[in-house]
Amino acid sequence: MDLAYELLLTPPGGGAPRDLAQLVQSVTWSGSDAETARALSVSIAVPRDGSVEPPRLEEGAYLVFRVKGLPLFTGPLLSATTTTQSSVVDLSALDNGRFLVGNEGWYQFQEAAPEQATAAVCGDFGIPTAALAQGGATVSRKFPGVALDKIIRTMYALAGEQTGKRFLVRFTGEGALEVVEKPGSATVEIQSTMGVTNTWDISKLQNSVAIYTDTGALVRRTQDAASIGLNGRLEHTITQRGDEDAGAEAQAWLEDHGLQQNLTVETLGDARLISGNAVKLRDTGSRVSGLFWIEQDTHTWKNKQYFTKAKLNFRNLADDSAAGSEV
Repeated sequence: MDLAYELLLTPPGGGAPRDLAQLVQSVTWSGSDAETARALSVSIAVPRDGSVEPPRLEEGAYLVFRVKGLPLFTGPLLSATTTTQSSVVDLSALDNGRFLVGNEGWYQFQEAAPEQATAAVCGDFGIPTAALAQGGATVSRKFPGVALDKIIRTMYALAGEQTGKRFLVRFTGEGALEVVEKPGSATVEIQSTMGVTNTWDISKLQNSVAIYTDTGALVRRTQDAASIGLNGRLEHTITQRGDEDAGAEAQAWLEDHGLQQNLTVETLGDARLISGNAVKLRDTGSRVSGLFWIEQDTHTWKNKQYFTKAKLNFRNLADDSAAGSEV
C-alpha cells in the first residue's frame, strides 16, 4: 500500500514549510459531526545527536497534512510535548475550525438566511469560506457573546427544523469553512472490515412530543406508540406560535431521540470515511449491512499501514445546537 504523505511545518511568522514526514512515527487524524474542528495528533522522533536539525515547534507554527498530494488538514500547532527520557515529540493541532470555536461574537439576525449570516460572521473575523449550503429558510436570533461555531450551527439547525434538512459545518483540507447538506445516500461503500462492534442505546429516548400554543393550550401529541409500550412515556414539549404547524419539528424530534443503534467499524484506511458522510456497509464477516451515517472517525498512519475506525449511526441525525435567544 502506497502511504506517501507530507507533514508540512510552517514556522511562526511564515516562511518556507519543512516536510517532517521522515521524522514521523504515527499520525492520527480525527473528527466528529458534533465538533467543528478536526484534530491532528502526531508523534515524531527528533534525534538528539545533531544528525537532524530540530524543527521549529513553536507557538505560531502551522501544520499541513497531505496524503498522495491531497490536503486533509490545515491548522495551527497547539501543543508540543517533549521528555528527557525519549527523542519522541508529541504534537497536537486543530484545523482552522479552531477560529470558529475560539472566537465569540455579538450578533442579532432578523429574518436572515443561514448562509448569509455565516458569510457575514466569517467576513468579520477573516475566516475563509468555501461553499455555503442554502438553508432554505430564514431565521431571527440574537447571539450575545456566543462562540462563532455555535452561531453558525444554530442558524442552520433552526432553518433545518423548518425544512427537515440536516447540515454539516466543517473545514476543507485547505482550511476553508464549508457547510454542506448531509447526504441522503451513500457516498462510499465498506465491503470488508477488521472488526464490528454493535451497540444499541435508549439513554436519550423521548418518545412523545406535546405541541402547545404560546398560551399553554395543548394542540396535540405526536408519539411513538410502540416505544411507549416498551419504555413508558418520555415527553418533550414544543411551543407552536401563531398559525405555524410544528408537526414536522415534532416528528423530527422523535426520530432524533429514538432508539440509537451504533456500529463501530474498523477497516483499511479510506480518507472518504469522515464524519457526516453516508456509507453503505456490506460486511460478510459480521453479516451486518445497510445505510449508515458516520458520527465519529479516526484515521491512523503507523508502521507503513493506514487504518480507519468509524462510529456509524443508522439515523441521519440533526444538529441539536441551540445557542442564542429569540429576537
